[in-house]
Amino acid sequence: MTEHHDPLRSLFRQAADYGQARAGAATAAHITERGKRSHRRRVAVAAVGACLVLAGGSAAAAVLLPEKPASVVPATSPSPNAPVPPTTRPPASGVPTPGGTSTPLPPGATLTHVPVTPGPPPATTSPPRS
Repeated sequence: MTEHHDPLRSLFRQAADYGQARAGAATAAHITERGKRSHRRRVAVAAVGACLVLAGGSAAAAVLLPEKPASVVPATSPSPNAPVPPTTRPPASGVPTPGGTSTPLPPGATLTHVPVTPGPPPATTSPPRS
């Protein structure tokens, strides 16, 4: 085949001539608009990425953190025995003991004086006043 009769070569020359005739430089406004559009897309992708990172971190924290907080221990523990209020008159059958029961008197003994010992102060849960 000779160079002048090659149909593919002649088609490529026609396409190149057509492209050169229609080619022209883009205007500055068109180039600026393409740059702004590209910038808006990048900012939107960055915002979506930040939202996904925040949502993923929140979901991971919700899964990894314990569901119930630990119970809080009171500042003072209650006393094991509550104080017994003093009686107005001593029982006739015996001497009262700190637990609230009475012990029998020996035969022939009389009850003259019952010592009252104060019990431990009651435990409070309210904070001290300043």
